[in-house]
Amino acid sequence: MPAFRVSPPRVFPEAERSSRPPAGAAGSPDAHRQTSFVLGETVELVIEGLRLESAIANEAAGSRYRNVTVASLLATGSRAWLSRLQALHAVEWGAYAPAVPLIASAAEQEVACVALLRDDPAWRDWLDAGGLGDLHDEHATEYALATPPAQDADAIPDLLVGVRDCVGALAAPSPGASVLLAGGESGAGRLAVTFGDRDFHVALAELTTGWLLALGIAKAELLAEAGDVLPIADADALIRWARSARRELEAPRRCRMERREVGGAERYVVENWRRAPSGAVRRIVL
Repeated sequence: MPAFRVSPPRVFPEAERSSRPPAGAAGSPDAHRQTSFVLGETVELVIEGLRLESAIANEAAGSRYRNVTVASLLATGSRAWLSRLQALHAVEWGAYAPAVPLIASAAEQEVACVALLRDDPAWRDWLDAGGLGDLHDEHATEYALATPPAQDADAIPDLLVGVRDCVGALAAPSPGASVLLAGGESGAGRLAVTFGDRDFHVALAELTTGWLLALGIAKAELLAEAGDVLPIADADALIRWARSARRELEAPRRCRMERREVGGAERYVVENWRRAPSGAVRRIVL
């Protein structure tokens, strides 16, 4: 098989908050303002974590790290990083429903990053098996899809597993998930759905930004121990950020979703559900 040359990666490390939706745009200026007012610290923490990660990616562009393992981590991590950034922007614009599948995708990519940091051979095997090649008869270049890196359940951080499972359940087109995301004022005997709602919803904003914090915490703690693979110049900065993010994530009144036993069966439970910050909280069981 031909030897593969790893080209210098191009890194675009900028992570910023979204701009305010202009008047008449497909977004809610009020949601942007309310997100800043109610959850400004959370949003800034998410951005800070993304910047710490992108700084590591920027350093990894150096020739010392030009190998298949780092290339696989940069490519897979880029998918997760961009999905998290765009999910945050969607939240800032009050578009909570599309933020959910973006976060679900990010969680799956982060699980793959765990395997790659554990030296999973998926990418090397893919290259050795002709994963990149020419289809001369088709006048095309082939990128074989292959299979994702193997998941060792014991190696995946519990926080990452929890996000992947919860957000995956809401990303599915099930009736219960759709009502939570587009009809959360419904109750027994009353179905009240919305269409295209982009007004501020504190519970959905807390839930989605909480998942973004959790993914960032899991990634920061993973990177802090990855100095033998990636250029981790300041592991302590990653740990300090993770501690700050965890404190924010564990605030008692924050809306959260977890899987636990209800009535003898495993169910998803959403705590502190409310549309406005001052509203009465509800518990929802999915």
